[in-house]
Amino acid sequence: MYDEWGSKRRRPETVMRRLMKKYWTIFRVGFFILRVRLLLRFLSLPQVLGTLEPSPGAKPTLGASLDNVIYYVDRWLLLFPYNRKGNCFPRSVALYRYARRAGIPVRLHCGVRRSGGKLDGHAWLTLDGQPFQELSRQWQQFTVTFSYPSESRTTDRTGHPAHG
Repeated sequence: MYDEWGSKRRRPETVMRRLMKKYWTIFRVGFFILRVRLLLRFLSLPQVLGTLEPSPGAKPTLGASLDNVIYYVDRWLLLFPYNRKGNCFPRSVALYRYARRAGIPVRLHCGVRRSGGKLDGHAWLTLDGQPFQELSRQWQQFTVTFSYPSESRTTDRTGHPAHG
């Protein structure tokens, strides 16, 4: 069947198919958050992040819009918080994975600050040196102690080494 411009028409996605896609994404996001929590018990953070990288030369794929994935990550962490101080770390790790899968070359940062005689931590993502999907300006108060990938491994949107 063709439309008035001679282009082939696509069948509208059925309601059931959209619901299945939605719930599959919700399940995958929740399972991924659980998987990261388990992996971090046995592997270092750089090792875990290395397992999250898409294969070299892989086409960017996500299976759902990044906005939907971010929404589901936030909802899972609201239901099952990482710790009483916040969810920035698992949120950043999850968004790192899904953004990289979508071909967005984000970097994950962890930082510390002194707060009332104790150290406080925060994790966030950046894209081209700017905060990426960060919920607040809190990241500005932290000194970066860890970044992944390192500057020398940063790649552009096509997966090629960035120049600069």
